[in-house]
Parts: sequence; structure tokens; C-alpha cells
Amino acid sequence: MNTIIANEKMHLLAEKAIHLPDHDMLLIADLHFGKVEHFRKNGIGIPSGTSDKDYDKLRKLILKMKAKDVIFLGDLFHSDFNNAWFGFQKLIKELKDYRFHLVMGNHDIMDIDKYKNLKVCHQMEVGNLILTHEPLDVIIEDKYNLCGHIHPGVKLRGKAKQNLRLPCFYFGKHTGILPAFGSFTGLHVLKPLEGDTVYVVNGEVVLEVN
Repeated sequence: MNTIIANEKMHLLAEKAIHLPDHDMLLIADLHFGKVEHFRKNGIGIPSGTSDKDYDKLRKLILKMKAKDVIFLGDLFHSDFNNAWFGFQKLIKELKDYRFHLVMGNHDIMDIDKYKNLKVCHQMEVGNLILTHEPLDVIIEDKYNLCGHIHPGVKLRGKAKQNLRLPCFYFGKHTGILPAFGSFTGLHVLKPLEGDTVYVVNGEVVLEVN
């Protein structure tokens, strides 16, 4: 799905990421790598293999889009260090032709030296966009905020009182929120305000809903 927000061309991807063609960038929010391992470490029985699937999904997406810069909008890793981090390190070493950036999120709590293969910051300015993890509290004039953190979703109602919850890209007047990339993240259902634009992700399709 192609759209223009704040005079910036955006390609909304079914993989729950945004490609900025004019900047040769790929934006991805809330991967939460290591979350499954964190829960299993604490005695909560969750099937293994989720992290491997997410690593593979990320690899395929990067190779498909071929954007020079890959920007993680926070919560790249869910918790303090665990063995899942080695899988991510292996992945970015394999993809050595790309530049990786991390806009720090509230779950990115490892020692800073663990992020040595990433360019780390707390926010980035790209064209008309301000990239952060959490939505900005203060509106910056002539800039549009893209962020993650919320794990946005919407509830769609069909016939026979059927309800369907789907992840979404949510664009308000000043702020756009990316869906969470990680498969073990959950959804926070939002109620769209008048004038806001919502694009749901349904399998391999991104659709605008009203």
C-alpha cells in the first residue's frame, strides 16, 4: 500500500514495516527479540521457535526491500541479555551490506556495548519526519512523528456480530504509529478519531479502513 504522509512517500508493508523510497530506508518497530526466551527463563511455558521465525521474516524483508538503512524504532530486544541476542548478531553480520540503526525504546535495557553493531540514538530526523520509539509529547512545527511502542490494532465488526482484531498502521494529525513487527507482542486496540487514517494488516494485504 502506497501513501503520502507529511509530503513523504511511504510504502506500507504487510510485514508490518514502512519503506521510505526517497530516503532508501526501512522502518521497523517493536521486534521484541528475546521475549520468548525471557518468559521461558522465568518458568512460563511458551513454545520455542518464535524468535527463529521472526529472524527469518526480518532477513527476507531486508533482502526484498534492499533499503540501505534499516531503522529499528525501539524495543528491538525485550529484556536484559539472553541467548536470543546471538541470533540477531548473526543476522546483521550476514547482512553486512546494510546499515542498522536503533532508536532506543523502553525495553532496550542491555549494556550499551551490546549494541556495537548498531548506530544508536534516542530520535532521528529524516526529511519531514521525526523518528522515535514513544509518541512525542510536544508537537514539533513542520515535522511529523513516526513511532512504535503502542502495538496498535483495531477491532473490525462484521455480520452476525463477528469481531476481528487486526494490527494496523495508525496515522493521526501529528503522529503515525507502526504496528509491532514481533509475533509475540500482542495488540492495543485503538478507537480511531475523526480525521485519522488506519491501514490494517490482514495476512499479506494492507487495506485502508474507515
